[in-house]
Amino acid sequence: MTAKKQAVVVVHGIGEQQPMQTIRDFVEAVWKDDDNLENPQFWNKPSTVSNSFEQRRLTTDTPLLKSNQTPVRSRIDFYEYYWAHHTVGSNWQHVTDWAKTLVLCPPWKYKNHPKSIQRLWYFTWAIFLLVVISLITFGLCFKHINEPASQWWLWLIGGTEAAMVFFMGWVQLRLTEYLGDVARYVRAEPENISIRQAIREGGIDLLERIHQTGDYDRIILVGHSLGSIISYDLLNHLWARHNKFKNPQNDNKATALSAQSIVLLNQLQQLATECGTSNFKQQQYRTLQQQLFSQLCQDAPAGNWLISDFISLGSPLTYADFLLFDNEEQFRQRKLDREYPTSPPVPDNRHFYYSEAGQYFLHHAAVFAPVRWTNLYMQHSRFYKGDIISGPVSRLFSYQNATNPEDIQAPTDIGNTPIQEIELPWKDIYNGFCHTRYWEKSSTKPGVPSHLQQLRKALSIY
Repeated sequence: MTAKKQAVVVVHGIGEQQPMQTIRDFVEAVWKDDDNLENPQFWNKPSTVSNSFEQRRLTTDTPLLKSNQTPVRSRIDFYEYYWAHHTVGSNWQHVTDWAKTLVLCPPWKYKNHPKSIQRLWYFTWAIFLLVVISLITFGLCFKHINEPASQWWLWLIGGTEAAMVFFMGWVQLRLTEYLGDVARYVRAEPENISIRQAIREGGIDLLERIHQTGDYDRIILVGHSLGSIISYDLLNHLWARHNKFKNPQNDNKATALSAQSIVLLNQLQQLATECGTSNFKQQQYRTLQQQLFSQLCQDAPAGNWLISDFISLGSPLTYADFLLFDNEEQFRQRKLDREYPTSPPVPDNRHFYYSEAGQYFLHHAAVFAPVRWTNLYMQHSRFYKGDIISGPVSRLFSYQNATNPEDIQAPTDIGNTPIQEIELPWKDIYNGFCHTRYWEKSSTKPGVPSHLQQLRKALSIY
C-alpha cells in the first residue's frame, strides 16, 4: 500500500501575480534549500485537482534527515491557489472608493492601532494639506508671472508641481496594482460580490478535490497577505460543509463525535478558560488540537477533513476590526453569531460541540478546535521598513472570559492564546519594506535566516 502524502496549499497575496511564481519560490526556500535534509529534490508535475492548466503541483522526493539518516515524515505535494485572474480590471476608482472609507473618518476609529494605521491616517492628511498649500502658493505666485524677480521662484514651483504630478501618477499605478485586489475583496459591495464568490469557489473546489483524491493524510493551508484573509474564509466555509463529517457511502449520514473526541474537546475547553492570561498553557492546548485532528481523521469517513494547520504570513487580519467591518462592535457580534470563527471557538453552552438526538457534533464555527493557527508577522519602522501590513491577530480572533460568551473580550496577553504569534526580526531580513520577504533566502546575517527557521517549524512537514 502506497504511503499517503502531505499537501501544502499556498494562497498568494496582492499584486499582479504570475501563476506558479509564488509556489516555486516558496518551495525553493522551505524545501530545496533546507540544510537539514539530504539532497532534497522536487519536480513540477501536472495537477489533477486544478481546473486550470496553468496550475501544476510541485512534488518532492522522500529525502533523509542529515542528522540521523532517517526518512522524513512523508512526501509532500505543494499546490498554489491562484486567484489573481479574478480581479483583473481593478482600477483607480476601486482604490479611491475604498480609501475614502478609511480616510474620511475620525482618527479615533483606529485607536486599537496607534502606532500603525492611526499614524498613517495623520501622515496621509498631512500630505494632502501639503499638496493643497503648494497649489494655493502656486496660484498666488502665478499672478506675478511677468515680474522678472519672481521668475526663478515660478520655475521652482512649476518644477515641483511637475515632479509631484509624475510621482502621483506612479503612485496611482502602483496602488491600483496592489491595493485594487484588496479593495475588491474585502468590501462586500454589489460590484464585488461576483469576484468574492469566484475567488472563494475556486479555493473551496481546490481543497475539496485534494480531499477527495485519497492521496493525503494531512493538508497545511498557508496564506500570505490578502491570501491569509482568503484562506481564513476558505476554512470558514469549508468547515461549515464538513463539520458533521457526513458519509456519502451511508446515505450521507452524519458521523457523531467519538467518546475519545469528546474527552479531548473537554480538555481543550477546560484549558480555554485561561485563554488570554499568563496561566494559559499554549503548548499543551496545541498538542491537544493535534490529537483531536488525528482522532477526527480516525472517526470520520476517509478524507472528510484533512486540514491540520493554518499559517498566516504578513496578514492584514490584524486590522480586521475596520478592514472588514464598520466598527469593532459589529465584528464582535459577528463572532458571537459564529459567522467568524475564533481560536478557541466561541462555546455553545460552554462546549465547542452541541447535542442532537443524543449524539454530539462540533458546531459550524469550531474549525479552530482541530486546526492550529500560526501567525508570522513583522513589526515596522517609519511605515516603509518592516511590514506595516502585518501584525498579531490574537487580539481580534481570540478572547478571554469564555464562561459566558456574551462577556468575551480581547485577550490581556495576546501571546497566550491558541494562536501562536511569531514576531520575526525584520532587521535581519531586509532594511526596507519586508511584506514580500517571508520566505526570502537572503539575509544580512550568515547561516539560515531565523524567519525561514520559524516558517519551516510552523509547516512541520518532517
